[in-house]
Amino acid sequence: MKIEDMFDSIEETLLDILARIDDGDEEALNDLKKVKKYIGEMNDMLSVVDENDDMESIKKKFDELSNKFDEFLMAVVKVVG
Repeated sequence: MKIEDMFDSIEETLLDILARIDDGDEEALNDLKKVKKYIGEMNDMLSVVDENDDMESIKKKFDELSNKFDEFLMAVVKVVG
């Protein structure tokens, strides 16, 4: 998945949830809270690269992040349904 696709997917999810909130869907507010939590977790995951990393350690970290991000997307899909 390309970064642009990832951001597009997150944006669509957020817009969908906000539209549901606007329509009075009480469950949508809980969904928004879950997405906020997932985005916070994603931020934590992206902060794993530091100055001392070499290409191999960065690749390993991003492979792990890729797997975690796939889990994140599956959770978002479950929230939006």
